[in-house]
Amino acid sequence: MKEGFSSFLQTEFPTLEEQLDAVLPELSNLEAQVAQYMRLNIGDLSFETGASLAEKVGVSEVTVSRLLRRLGYEGMRGLKRELRNQLINRELLKDVGSGNLEGPIPFSEVMDLELEAVRDVYRQCASPTWRRLVKAVSEADRVYVTGFQTVRGMAEDCARRLALARGEVRFLSAHDGMLAEWLAVPSKKKRPAKECLILIDVVAYAREAPVLAKLCNETGRTLVIVTDEMCHWAKNHTDLVIHASTRSGLFLESTVGITAALNLIVDAVAKESAPEVAERLQQWKSTARALNLF
Repeated sequence: MKEGFSSFLQTEFPTLEEQLDAVLPELSNLEAQVAQYMRLNIGDLSFETGASLAEKVGVSEVTVSRLLRRLGYEGMRGLKRELRNQLINRELLKDVGSGNLEGPIPFSEVMDLELEAVRDVYRQCASPTWRRLVKAVSEADRVYVTGFQTVRGMAEDCARRLALARGEVRFLSAHDGMLAEWLAVPSKKKRPAKECLILIDVVAYAREAPVLAKLCNETGRTLVIVTDEMCHWAKNHTDLVIHASTRSGLFLESTVGITAALNLIVDAVAKESAPEVAERLQQWKSTARALNLF
């Protein structure tokens, strides 16, 4: 998906970013709105005009022109020319600097193992299991995401990201809430909701992880497990399992492969309902700007 904030950073223009950051405290409210929009959408500015930029931000073209002059550009044409020059210069520097490394790359063995872990996750995305997994998460009426100990933060992050791709996503903390989210008994007149749990766990596995997996099976909830290569119990509860290698020689287990798997799940779910996702993201951006979060 290319509609999220991440798409705005695919093309980096550090000089313009620094200029915007430097002048932001001195700007009027309207000019600051334009500057913030430019900062978030910097990769798309080459396709904008003064009029289109003003319309998207909700200001006049005069405000856009005033900000551009403050930055030292003669309108959008001058800005686009500068962006093009920055892009060319960066590619030239990349070509020149690519052969300047002296000696071996630090952590090269770790890097090779982590790259292989990511490759293996991508290989799993070509399997029938992956397609069933994405279908289960996409078609569930409600999705829970949970993780324990060192990967709890990853689970919370995944829940927030997945909530941008679809509705009814919640982070589940079995200890904190004692599964109060699962207490509701559906009315006999209503069709029971299809619920799915994405469970993330690594060595040393949390004691409650297999217990929660068993509860999913007993209550008819779909279970997806994202775990490490040593997990021996996941397949006892579901065939919707992604194994990501975590042993790379670091002090603690590497989470690179698991992070890749979770990112790919979010992206795949988003692609299942692209029109709805585009609308959700637009609402999200509008709300974020209204709250002045970015």
